[in-house]
Amino acid sequence: MSLDSTVERTEAIACSAELRAAPANHLALTLAIANLLSDLQGIFQQSESIRKLQEFLPKYFDAVKYSDGAISKKGGVGEFIKGNGGGFDNYDELEAYRPFYHNRDLISVSKWAKWRNDGIKQMNGESCPFCTHGLEMKKIENQNKTISKVFKNSALSTANAVLEYIQEDVRLGYITNDSVEAMGSYIGNSSKEDSLFAELQQLAIETDYLNKKIEKIRNFRPLNVTHDQLSNIEANLDDMIIDERQLLKFYATEFVSKMIMEIKEKVLALKENTGKLKGLFVQHEQKIGKLIQDRKDDINHFLSLAGFPYKFIIKTNGENQAVSYLIPVEAKDENRIPEPEKHLSWGEKNAFSLVMFMFEAISDNADLIVLDDPITSFDKDKKFAVVRRLFDNQRASFRDKTVIMLTHDLQPIIDYVYGGFFNRFGLTTPVKAQWLQNENGLIKEYDIQSTDLLNTVELTKKIAQDNSREMAVRVVNLRKHLEIIKPNFSETPLYEVLSNLIHGRDIALSNTGEALDADILSSGCEEMKTYLGDLSYSDVLHELTIDKLIEIIKSTDTYGKIISIRLLFERYDGLLSKLRKKYPAACKYINETNHVENDYIFQLDPFKYFSIPQFYVEQLEAFISLEKVT
Repeated sequence: MSLDSTVERTEAIACSAELRAAPANHLALTLAIANLLSDLQGIFQQSESIRKLQEFLPKYFDAVKYSDGAISKKGGVGEFIKGNGGGFDNYDELEAYRPFYHNRDLISVSKWAKWRNDGIKQMNGESCPFCTHGLEMKKIENQNKTISKVFKNSALSTANAVLEYIQEDVRLGYITNDSVEAMGSYIGNSSKEDSLFAELQQLAIETDYLNKKIEKIRNFRPLNVTHDQLSNIEANLDDMIIDERQLLKFYATEFVSKMIMEIKEKVLALKENTGKLKGLFVQHEQKIGKLIQDRKDDINHFLSLAGFPYKFIIKTNGENQAVSYLIPVEAKDENRIPEPEKHLSWGEKNAFSLVMFMFEAISDNADLIVLDDPITSFDKDKKFAVVRRLFDNQRASFRDKTVIMLTHDLQPIIDYVYGGFFNRFGLTTPVKAQWLQNENGLIKEYDIQSTDLLNTVELTKKIAQDNSREMAVRVVNLRKHLEIIKPNFSETPLYEVLSNLIHGRDIALSNTGEALDADILSSGCEEMKTYLGDLSYSDVLHELTIDKLIEIIKSTDTYGKIISIRLLFERYDGLLSKLRKKYPAACKYINETNHVENDYIFQLDPFKYFSIPQFYVEQLEAFISLEKVT
């Protein structure tokens, strides 16, 4: 989570999301407001017939192309108003075609009319293009002219949509049959163009008025009232009352009248509670303000603790919105940082984002929180500040929640398990650590106790002196011990002896390739005895033969296996270089295991907690087998 996206989302974290974790009295206020406001909405939620009414009304707007308070006078609607698309009985010349339009739905009539109009275009001469019989051309021409005008597809389509709407309107009880009788007499009559338009327009106006009122009330949902609406909430409620006088022409039915009365009663009952509602909103606003202020102070306390030279500012903008930003510590509010991601370091951005994630997780009341390597990249101050804040005993935090932190970094184990960080800084959340290890596709967990963390100096010496361990493991750990305690370890006689033993040389050699000086060899062997016991150079070398190493590789633990593989490669010229080219990652693992360069002063006991991915172990074993190392 980047800082810029985190800052942009702060309003959701600090405001709306915070309500979910609000105190009981705050939730009670929210519920009280919701209960009062939902009374009105409930009328529509519980009435299937009213819901259907709202879904039905807009169909008329589509039929007459109603927009901006008026129906269209163009296209199919315009043709319909002019008398086309209906009233076929008004034309004597169409009497012969009565079977094709009388008592038939307009969709069927429209299909027939299209076929008839297309037929006009096919006429050639005085014979019928369908039956070839002779035609009375004068009569046919009059018929063609009337059919071309009256049976226009666009007019028929509009007429069908309007009539279908009106018929369904009457059937459902939304409008009265009497109110549309006059309109029926105007359809198809070119002399009644103005009257038909007036009827269609009035129906559109009443439909629009009723539809908008129902839509307004249905959209008046719980918690939809904002701070800005508090002052005129009564006016908003008044605006939801439906005025029957606006519906006297068409929608003056028993169904609509009953609905209007029911809505009015609910609105009036709600208005009686507006005083109480205003009081609840004021309390609601105060609670939100306090929550936001507390959270802002909390964030700024963290920023100060972590050494951030910035302050976090959040300001409400209405009831459901807020703006948030960062400013320099000593700056004024208006000196906001426009692009915070460019002013903070990568670690600072991650630290800030992690704490903001904590607030979000708390708001969601998460049962399980997983942190994937969250603090590895932080400096010590940031690590302290972040962890201290994440588990703070005095503020909202992950305290006593189940938190799993996955990490490849040993430092948290040293701090929180060995060093007792939580206890030293008064954090009460118990800390447990496990080592996760992939063993042939199965994830195994091993508890890590404070006693499992061992000083590397002491540990390497202890392993070197342990005569129960394989000689390969003892020799390598003795060299690592020497690398830690001796500033110029490579110049010591003991290191010369150990280097020759690791390379498996029967005759010890110097760096120049000549036989090692007898005094150096003797001195090194004497010092070696203090760790490995009363063993000579040849005695130790005998335990590091190829056969001995292969025996260890086949039978011992992974740690001993990796050390022995590395020593085995020293006995075959060019084999290590070949491995490096073929399996570079596996080569890196065995090199790091045999040197101290990547170890901490403290490390885990490798016999108990040593892991190299199984994949690489299999690579190494396969490589040995392929190279016929025997």
